[in-house]
Amino acid sequence: MAGAPVVPTAEDFRACMAQTPRTVATNAGPVEYAERGDGRPVLAVHGTLGGWDQGLVGAEFLRVNGYRIIAPSRPGYLGTPLSTGHSFSEQGDALAALLDALHIHRIIVFAASGGGPAAYELASRHPDRVSALVQVDSVCIPGKTPGRLAQVAVTDLTAKMQLWLLRYATRQTLAMLLRGAGTYSKNEAKERGEKLAAIPGRAALLEATLQASLGSAKRRPGMKNDFTVFTPANLAHISCPTLVMHGSRDKIVPPANAEYAAQHIPGAEIHWMDGSHVAIALEAADTAQPFIVNWLRDHR
Repeated sequence: MAGAPVVPTAEDFRACMAQTPRTVATNAGPVEYAERGDGRPVLAVHGTLGGWDQGLVGAEFLRVNGYRIIAPSRPGYLGTPLSTGHSFSEQGDALAALLDALHIHRIIVFAASGGGPAAYELASRHPDRVSALVQVDSVCIPGKTPGRLAQVAVTDLTAKMQLWLLRYATRQTLAMLLRGAGTYSKNEAKERGEKLAAIPGRAALLEATLQASLGSAKRRPGMKNDFTVFTPANLAHISCPTLVMHGSRDKIVPPANAEYAAQHIPGAEIHWMDGSHVAIALEAADTAQPFIVNWLRDHR
């Protein structure tokens, strides 16, 4: 699709949530996934507290720009059992097995946050399967991860409370979330929250992401597994064009993760977003999403 990148609407995100997932048998075990759109396929690897629904929502900006989104639930999330892949290396193999089951040889991979390690493993262990890799605020190196934001939506009650506050106390809620996800002072978070709340539709992606954390009991095994100590993928084996996007003020996944990835992946490009762990949905949404779309066009 030529021209300026298209921006998804709240209706687009609701349509993502309305999709029906399916489960396929793979050589690695059962894998649940959902898909949406037509065009070049993109494997959307969701973060912690996610599932196929979060994958579709997070990659919807690509779908409206002409891509087919395939969003699996990683092991331990929703309909994919943890037995399909406890370690991130096993999860990378499971993603490759899903591509086999879907008869897809090469694919673009788009991953975020806690989905980063599995996507790095896929690109490292199966380099012939990944045509381009985009990582957004992704975990790459092991270490202590601040748990405040990661634990916010552990229960449906807290997720529903956040959704209500986001709709009816938007400025205050955005300020609270920005301060929890980024290195902002109270006044900085308040100022940014007010500016973002004044932009029509700016909180739609964040709201949809929160909705995609409901049903927490079916996501908790995967969430707990995400916080286990792991060995980073052999990034030197990644041979596809790689874009590493990261919020410069990310407090949840420190920017050192992006720096490490960019230093160890041959030819990787790094792009800093001026914002927190949710920059792609809030502070930098108007620039970061088009940047990814145009980058993929350049690396077609």
